[in-house]
Amino acid sequence: MTTRPLGIVVPRLFASDFGAQLTVPHVLVPFGGENDAAMAALLADADVLVNAAYRPAWKPAAGAPLCLIHSPGAGVDGIDFPSVPAGCTVCNVYGHERGVAEQAFMHLLALHKGLFRLDAALRQGDWLPGQPYLPEMIGRRLLVLGAGQIGRELVRWGRFLGLEVSVLTRRPAADRVGPGLRHLGGLDELPRHLPLADFVVVAIPAAAGTVDLISAREFALMKPSAFIVNVGRGPVINEQALYDALRTRRIAGAGLDVWYQYPAAPGQTQRPAKLPFHELDNIIMTPHKPTAETMAYRWRAIAGNISRLVQGEPLLRIVRP
Repeated sequence: MTTRPLGIVVPRLFASDFGAQLTVPHVLVPFGGENDAAMAALLADADVLVNAAYRPAWKPAAGAPLCLIHSPGAGVDGIDFPSVPAGCTVCNVYGHERGVAEQAFMHLLALHKGLFRLDAALRQGDWLPGQPYLPEMIGRRLLVLGAGQIGRELVRWGRFLGLEVSVLTRRPAADRVGPGLRHLGGLDELPRHLPLADFVVVAIPAAAGTVDLISAREFALMKPSAFIVNVGRGPVINEQALYDALRTRRIAGAGLDVWYQYPAAPGQTQRPAKLPFHELDNIIMTPHKPTAETMAYRWRAIAGNISRLVQGEPLLRIVRP
């Protein structure tokens, strides 16, 4: 148990909201836009880093007090684990599943109903743009890739809307998703299930075996009327293959909330991909932003974990060791 104030390094964008949740003696050290040398200097005296990234150049000298790196989200792919000091614990936090599921189904419903086409037509006085009736979701087939926190919430939403839901994941186990699925299987079954799906939602991290999981071969298997939505990680779907499938209308459309390139700093202008997805009319593009409710939960959870650290209690959601 430590009694001195903890030095906590946190992104400046979040410092105020996060600091309001801390109940232990602390010194908050905000950062934003510093180079590697400056970050190394900040971490030389820090006990805790709250950030989704940790680079080799940031590693403090032996004997430095850094003992906890806490991701503000579920993803830890920005943390260079071999460079994490010995004895330093890495944790993550969830709480995002409802917000991400809302985002995914916002995309799905808008795509399936042709929301933006209808809106644009009616602004011009056209009440029947191309078809007399609108489609419902009920009875259509949803294929969810991933059975983590988000995947399980997507299953719940899909059942509520009357979809026939199948899940493919790296570790298929019935107790992870519960009853009522049309099918639960491994990712190796993708070629068999893609031709059946009306909607595909990617909710799986980018890792060995999942990068480029959906590429040209997979798009060739999908229905021309199918939609794909990605709320997992951008590289799970091959960028060039997705662009080609949309441009040639090989599939009906896509909704992307995760991307291939991100701004280096808050407020920076940056196209989300190398290819001109913004020129296509069959894609919905949204920035990967958490909800206010998700972040309020996460700040409380991280602050609680830091309190556990101070009290010498076991930490929650340990990723390493």
